[in-house]
Amino acid sequence: MTLFKQIAFMLSAFLLIILATVLTLNFQNANKSIQARLYADAKNTASSLSLSLGSANGDVSMMSTMINANFDSGNYRLISLKDVDGALLYERKNEIEILDVPQWFLRTIIMTAPVASANVSAGWNQVGMLYVQSDISYAYTALYEILINLLVSFSVIAFVALSVLYGFLLILLKPLQKVQIQAEGVLKNKFIIQEKIPYTKEFKDVVLGMNCMVTKAKTMFDKGNEELKKQRELEYIDPATKLKNRKYLIHKLSEYLKIDANSKSGIDMMIGLSGVLQANETIGHKAVDTLFETIADIFTSHTSSHDNTIVARLTGTEFCIILPDCSPDDGMKLAKEIYDASCSAIDSAGLDTKTTYISIGVYSYNYKQRIGQVLSHADYALSQAKLHDQNIHLEHAEEIVELMDKEAWKKTINKALQSDNFAFASWNVMDSKTLQIAHHVLSISLHADNGETYSYGQFMASANQIGLSSKIYKNVINTMFKTPQKELAGTTCSFRLSYEYLTLEETYGELSTLFKYYALVLPFRLIVELPDKLARKNSKKTQLYKTLFEKYNIEIGIYEFIGESIDYTYLQDLRPAYIKAEASFFISQSDQRLSALRLITDTLGIVLIASSVMETQTLASLQAKDIFIIQGRVTEMLGIK
Repeated sequence: MTLFKQIAFMLSAFLLIILATVLTLNFQNANKSIQARLYADAKNTASSLSLSLGSANGDVSMMSTMINANFDSGNYRLISLKDVDGALLYERKNEIEILDVPQWFLRTIIMTAPVASANVSAGWNQVGMLYVQSDISYAYTALYEILINLLVSFSVIAFVALSVLYGFLLILLKPLQKVQIQAEGVLKNKFIIQEKIPYTKEFKDVVLGMNCMVTKAKTMFDKGNEELKKQRELEYIDPATKLKNRKYLIHKLSEYLKIDANSKSGIDMMIGLSGVLQANETIGHKAVDTLFETIADIFTSHTSSHDNTIVARLTGTEFCIILPDCSPDDGMKLAKEIYDASCSAIDSAGLDTKTTYISIGVYSYNYKQRIGQVLSHADYALSQAKLHDQNIHLEHAEEIVELMDKEAWKKTINKALQSDNFAFASWNVMDSKTLQIAHHVLSISLHADNGETYSYGQFMASANQIGLSSKIYKNVINTMFKTPQKELAGTTCSFRLSYEYLTLEETYGELSTLFKYYALVLPFRLIVELPDKLARKNSKKTQLYKTLFEKYNIEIGIYEFIGESIDYTYLQDLRPAYIKAEASFFISQSDQRLSALRLITDTLGIVLIASSVMETQTLASLQAKDIFIIQGRVTEMLGIK
């Protein structure tokens, strides 16, 4: 219960108790007053009527007429006249009680009308005794009307008093509400500075303290962000040509060489510039540097029409261009254009193209190869190009041996979609320091009609090529929420969604509908992993997903992180639970860059997770850099608590 509610409840209860006490006392006084009035009326009537009856000199008929006249003109229950021996001379009595009040009031309020008496005398002779009792129904009606009036009056007073109290508390505790918002922001790693300082000393001290703490956290984040930007330039950018360097190429190339890559093949173009020493002697170092910049611009401009291209400078005289989904024929055509443009640039610089020239090795790779294989084969193609008359040489990768052809995969996957034949498999993400499970990673497998079970790595690449990967994600997400695995109850699980699936127009609406009915009853805590490529765009769609996930207590994780963003404020906006990167990425980072990254993640409460940890030697290298949360085959070698 909030402080506002506690104070409001306490003061409201106190006020209502006071009002109820005053109301009860007023009602009791009114009750006593009415009962006293009943007796006084009866006594007055008995006294005055007894005098009138005395003038009748004992004539019963005359006295009865007088009694009738008084009874009919007043509110009486009983008027009775008895002689000196107690014999009844005459009596009028109202037998029927007509009470215009609720029964609960009659059962609650017990009221009795007293009987007043007076002597009736004719001169010195006593005629008898007169008894008078007022009508109780009149008293009940009057008392009920008093109660209603009291309740209305006190209800109005209570409403006005509580409204004033509520408004007063709102004004008094308004600074506290802002402090609460600020505190919730701190818990969610938001940097909220409260500009308006309250006048109340206690609130003022709290606000100033919170502002100071948030300012320090924001300063740390900004410092880490700026440092990471600078380190990005040093780590990933060649200072002379402004192209990407070898480290970036190796980290980024893993995105194209994986089982669920969107492109199954492409071109790795290795370019070597020969005769640089002679060029330095001929035109000078400065002119040669300008030539390198010109050639870099040629590489960039000629590849701009290709999506997801990487242009990198590997060494002082070698360059590499990665062209996903580029065919060997198109690659050779592009290599010829680059060669001709580069020769023209060399000639324009005043150099002899026979002594200073470029050689281009074109290698057609496939997604199943390792990074080292692609680079070594491309390097071999370059060495052959230097021996070739045209200075361009093409090498082909070995043909990929597929389990099935496209049509067979299409048929198998469509059947699996119709029959919901996709199942989940879970892998552990471990804290290698405490040997405890951090969370489970969910992967999917396909059960074919022929009894075979295909792993994610066996079918997803083909599914991407035939355009069925998004349908698979839609199917398994529905299965996850509608028929969740009971053995995962009470655990934390993560599930990776692809860039292509998340960028489909219909995906957001489908997830919104699914979450509305099933997210709140999901038996395990879910973390949805988004690709860094989508997260760092920080687009409107990304923010929509963030809001949707927060609404249903689903956290965000980021995968395929290589630190290539030019600004890391998107981490502050998304506030992911963790960042997941290849183990090789963390190991290759300089201490300065990793320290800058940690400054950001520690400020925002983000965990760093290393994936693809296959060997204990890799684990030791990660632990030396204080990276303890790991994912990979090595977790099977460690004991789990």
